[in-house]
Amino acid sequence: QGCRAQGAKARKRLGAIGHPPPPCSVSRPRPPRVVAMSTSGGKAAPDVDLRAQGGSERSFVVGGLVVVGLVVYNFIGPGPPESIVQDGEEEAIQEAQWLTWVMWFFFRLVQIVVLGALILLAVLVTQQRKIIYVPAPPGTQRSPKENPRMYQSPDAWGLPYEDLMIETEDGTKVNAWLIYQPLSACKDQVPYTLVYFHGNAGNIGHRLENIRDMHDKLKVNILILDYRGYGDSEDGRGCTQKGFIMDALGTYRFLVESINSGKYAAKTKMSTDRILLFGRSIGGAVAIKVMADLLRESLDAGGKGALPLPAGLILENTFTALRDMAVQIFPFLSVLKWLLAPPLLYDPWDSTDSLAFLTKRHEHWCCCLLSGLQDEIVPPEQMTALHGILKTRRPKVLKFFRFPLGGHNDTPTKGGAEYWISFSKFMAEVVATEDERREGLKALTADGAAPAKADEETSPETSKAD
Repeated sequence: QGCRAQGAKARKRLGAIGHPPPPCSVSRPRPPRVVAMSTSGGKAAPDVDLRAQGGSERSFVVGGLVVVGLVVYNFIGPGPPESIVQDGEEEAIQEAQWLTWVMWFFFRLVQIVVLGALILLAVLVTQQRKIIYVPAPPGTQRSPKENPRMYQSPDAWGLPYEDLMIETEDGTKVNAWLIYQPLSACKDQVPYTLVYFHGNAGNIGHRLENIRDMHDKLKVNILILDYRGYGDSEDGRGCTQKGFIMDALGTYRFLVESINSGKYAAKTKMSTDRILLFGRSIGGAVAIKVMADLLRESLDAGGKGALPLPAGLILENTFTALRDMAVQIFPFLSVLKWLLAPPLLYDPWDSTDSLAFLTKRHEHWCCCLLSGLQDEIVPPEQMTALHGILKTRRPKVLKFFRFPLGGHNDTPTKGGAEYWISFSKFMAEVVATEDERREGLKALTADGAAPAKADEETSPETSKAD
């Protein structure tokens, strides 16, 4: 009877969210899995409220109690000092008494605000990585295997793929999917391969609808990974900027070595000079840092033994630096912005420095920026700031597309056909400049650096931003 009662409750609960009823079992029923996505017109990632995510309840409770204690102490504690009143002075003292009370109240209020802000800052410092890295947003599970059926694997969308475990520099293994164009679709063309770095929330399964659209509309291969601590990847030493970069570089190295060895030659076509890095949100910061690191390695080695450089970057709703995002999410931190740097800020994710290095030392590459003007998390002005850095010394191809209805995670869907037309336009210009960029790369690695050049319109028409 208990089993039937549990089964009835579970069937009623799961039926309401579109899951098949589970069989009757004496084991403890699992809670329903709910993901804030739909199978049509959905978002490219699950939503997560960064203001509320990550901080442990205990930390905020302790902080709140301390603030309340300060308030109580300040208002029931010793008041302003009483003056010693002598005969004949009562009238003058009474006239000035209100000023003493106002000054005392103002001082106490400032004291409470400053101490409260410092306490909240301390909580944010200790909890920052839990706030930034969200492998399983509320209502979801960490593993793609626990997602709703359409978000468990590329099989659900009829996409040919390889399920991979890639070992990184420190021995951590990360899960990745290689979704490829079959040989029958390639014909005599070699498709570009996008290395896809997703945002800070959810797993690779949550991006499947977006991957399907890329695969079908752009005719590209996609290699997408889950960072350490995400999805079916190992935890390693936890989610950190250093760990994410190791995961990304390890994945890129795996792709290059697989292409050179012909590992997937029987299934698809790939080329090391036809690789682009795609990053959304924090994934864009990953892509920028990876390309900057690869360029440093190439320049230091003079091109000998170094990994080939990607053809370029595609950045969607990416921020300038984590300190700027912290101020955006927690406005009170604006007065403490000078504190938002290492060691208080564990992972700075400063895209501006890495992008400035790229523009200064390399011009034979391509960059596309895709910005949703309704982005509720990363202000579009930060994408404009990144574009401003790129304009100081333009890559061979530079495109900046803005989508008036696009939000942080739904720019591909809210952008509609225009999004894919714009993306395809960029891809066409990347192909058109291949020979010129290939020759430029040879000179870059031979000289060790590209010659400095003033900000001038010397690039061909394809390099002008839209």
